[in-house]
Amino acid sequence: MTEEKDITRSRYRIVFAIFSLLLLAVVVQFASIMLDASAPVTAGRVVPPQVERGAIYDRNGRILAIQTELFTVTAWTPHIRDFQHTAEQLSRILDLSADELQERLRSASGFLIIKRTITPTETDQIRALVSQGRLPGIRLEPDAGRNYPERRLASTLLGYVGVDNVGLAGIEHSMNNHLLSPLPQSVSGNSGEVSAGNRIFLTVDVVIQSELERLARGVLAGENADSVLLLAMDARTGEYLGYVSLPDFDPNVFDQFSPEQRRNRPISVVYEPGSVFKVFSVAAFLEMGRLRSTDLFQTAGGYVSPDGRFTIRDVGNYGVVDARGIIVHSSNVGAAFASERVPADSFFHMTRLFGFGEPTGISLSGEERGLLRTPDRWSGRSRQTIAIGQEIGVTANQIMAASTVLANDGVLLRPQVVSRIVSPEGRVVREFGREPIRQVISPATARTMLDYMRASTEGMGTARRITVDGLNISAKTGTAEVFDPVTGSYSSTNFIASTLAILPTEDPRIILYAAIFHPRGDSIYGSRIAVPLIRDATEFLVTQLDIPTGRTQTARHSGRIVVSLPTLPELGETVPDYSGLPKRTLLPLLQRDDVLIDIRGSGWVVRQSPPPGTTMQRGMTIRLDLE
Repeated sequence: MTEEKDITRSRYRIVFAIFSLLLLAVVVQFASIMLDASAPVTAGRVVPPQVERGAIYDRNGRILAIQTELFTVTAWTPHIRDFQHTAEQLSRILDLSADELQERLRSASGFLIIKRTITPTETDQIRALVSQGRLPGIRLEPDAGRNYPERRLASTLLGYVGVDNVGLAGIEHSMNNHLLSPLPQSVSGNSGEVSAGNRIFLTVDVVIQSELERLARGVLAGENADSVLLLAMDARTGEYLGYVSLPDFDPNVFDQFSPEQRRNRPISVVYEPGSVFKVFSVAAFLEMGRLRSTDLFQTAGGYVSPDGRFTIRDVGNYGVVDARGIIVHSSNVGAAFASERVPADSFFHMTRLFGFGEPTGISLSGEERGLLRTPDRWSGRSRQTIAIGQEIGVTANQIMAASTVLANDGVLLRPQVVSRIVSPEGRVVREFGREPIRQVISPATARTMLDYMRASTEGMGTARRITVDGLNISAKTGTAEVFDPVTGSYSSTNFIASTLAILPTEDPRIILYAAIFHPRGDSIYGSRIAVPLIRDATEFLVTQLDIPTGRTQTARHSGRIVVSLPTLPELGETVPDYSGLPKRTLLPLLQRDDVLIDIRGSGWVVRQSPPPGTTMQRGMTIRLDLE
């Protein structure tokens, strides 16, 4: 028994001796680190592998955001011999308060971050002092930096990153997990190796973005507005080519700008769209069969509700208008009368199909869904006011998305800001592109609306100032009152002037939308201040994107072939023969106010009613079927 106890005691002594030796080794190692002034401050700590944030490019490969190596100034306070001297030296270089820095150094118990991501000049000055031994305990540690070489260009879309190299807004935030790809399993946790993130290619073109920003800045200053939005989209794919939101900021120094300047307005500002919304309400009424192109509404005297409790009026006196006239003259009264024919549930359903009241699913964080109340929460005037763009809250991005319905034969597309994601090795991880969501209206209704909008650019239409020589443009203007929650009524001083354009009418390639918030210049009307902005943007895009214009068509060939468009026969005492004429040639007929022109289909005239030679009578309808 005594022998067994002796063996047990011996085992305890051996275990205790081994444990003591291990503890002594740890203490010696720790002491050597503490006493060695040349030891790195990271000694004894796990050095995490570095992840290089992927670059962001425009659609053509021009760099918009890129990783840069910067340095962070740190201190290991047990090695600092003179706190006052150290604080004075660093404060002069880093533009810090010497007294505050000295207090921070004295109160720190060990490791302290003095300033993150300092400039190259600051880095060189501190490195020189450290190498001379004049700043003991001070070190420069590599840190990730982000550089935006184009500065303010597309800043709202790009966003910015924080000091921890994590995206905080814009693409930097929504694509953060792609830009910071997960580390491969082969990279150990304390290797310090670098792993690169994916590259993001946007849909925007820096040339287009730059020019649109220049035009929008002129309007922002000239109209003394609070903000200006100018959006340009490829009508065929839903890809944004330009995404302007002013005021903007410099993401290199984002913390020097207010949250309002950094705000991504196209997806986050919800507002009543005003008369631009009429293109969607009229399209819905036509699609439901509740409104026909030949229906007439007397607008003189305004619209008075059946119970007499409210009245809706127009800016001018437009007399009798049809569906086309509602768009051409932007008639509130005509739209209100038309809305009476539509059940509330059906109107709500069609409006939701256009994408209002729900997120579009764009690849950006912070998108607002807008405001579209269910019919059980509508008032007695909701149908009429929603029809003219009130009592509904939208974002500019939703307006752009809904407009793809008109430009794509009734199909709603998802807005895109990302073109593709590419791995560091050059492999395409994901490619975005045209993404149809649903069929909202028929192709015939979509074409009818484009024709109505085209008519608003002619004669006395509200968008007549948008004219670009040789180009057919479908447009709709808007001037929205701004509701003041303080007074509970619409403001008498704040308005939103806007214009939507789809071009060319015959084969839409571009969708443009401008919104000017609270202009305080010579005018508040979209027809006067938003239309010229759209016109200037159109003239630039026509050249930049090689969009055909003019009354001649040029085909690429070994030689040059010029095809003259046929002329429109005169509508005199008898109805002429329109057979074989293309749609574009027929469009001037829509300007006439003595007859109703009903153009159906696209291509060339194959049938007409009444037949050629019929005596022309005022108010008659001429139907032209195209195939």
